[in-house]
Amino acid sequence: MSVTVDQSWVYRFHDQLNLTYQQKGSLLENLIDPGMVHRDVGAAIDHHERLGNVIANDIIIPFGQTRILNPEHSRRAATLQSSDAAVLVSDEHTLRSMVNPQNGYTSTIVMALGRRADKHVIDNAIGGATTAAVTSGSGVITYGTTVLPAGQKLGTGIAITLTNIIGINELLSKAGVPNGAGERIMLYSPGQLRDIMAIDFTKNQIHDRGTINGLQWEGLNWIEIADVVDPSITVLQRMLPLASTTRSCIAFHRGAIGLSIGRDINTKINERADLNNAIQVRSVMMMIAVRVFEGGVVQLDVLEN
Repeated sequence: MSVTVDQSWVYRFHDQLNLTYQQKGSLLENLIDPGMVHRDVGAAIDHHERLGNVIANDIIIPFGQTRILNPEHSRRAATLQSSDAAVLVSDEHTLRSMVNPQNGYTSTIVMALGRRADKHVIDNAIGGATTAAVTSGSGVITYGTTVLPAGQKLGTGIAITLTNIIGINELLSKAGVPNGAGERIMLYSPGQLRDIMAIDFTKNQIHDRGTINGLQWEGLNWIEIADVVDPSITVLQRMLPLASTTRSCIAFHRGAIGLSIGRDINTKINERADLNNAIQVRSVMMMIAVRVFEGGVVQLDVLEN
């Protein structure tokens, strides 16, 4: 047998690209009340109408003057934001790698847009909310900003406690926020997991699962939001706000946040004649979120381990 026979061996390579661990699509879009989601918005600015609570009048005089209720009617404005994600794949990439990377890249950039959608919801849940008012007589719309009230913020940067969680529900309930199953959402990061697990979860058997993610506990639906990291575990994007060792977790009611979508995620794969006929994989979307009701959102600042 020839001593160089090994040069003819056939080497087997996997015919797929392995994607870095990542979430698939938006975690938060489906948690928003469908009634608060506006789709196919064909405008630069969308408006979410707000109507205040009122209480009915008792009738004191059977044939007296009817007393008219006057619920406060106001609105929040959402300026839509376009986002995209694109990669180039050349013929040489395909030939040299012996795989077709388009499907892997397409999945990756669609997931990237899902994370961007979540980031919009997170930032606008606790950030400044744009208010819109119509000037009487002229009909001119003027805009302002409303910040999340200090009374809707809890925590001092120490480890999350049961008292914190009870405090969240107390604030939401005082604002009249519904507390049915799945109505109240709690967003936390993996940096709070050890402190959350230190609270007694015997009844819920959470230690058997090793996580509280996706479970209902203390009237809250717990959702874990991880930062975006690359394969070397370098952080590319903080999702829930982090300042030094303090992470801002967010509790909200499904109907407290409005979502305006001008264009759902749309992906195109086409040739770029200006780049040596490289294949461009590009996904785009247009959307934004806005806090509609302050009483339905609570920011909790706790220790990040």
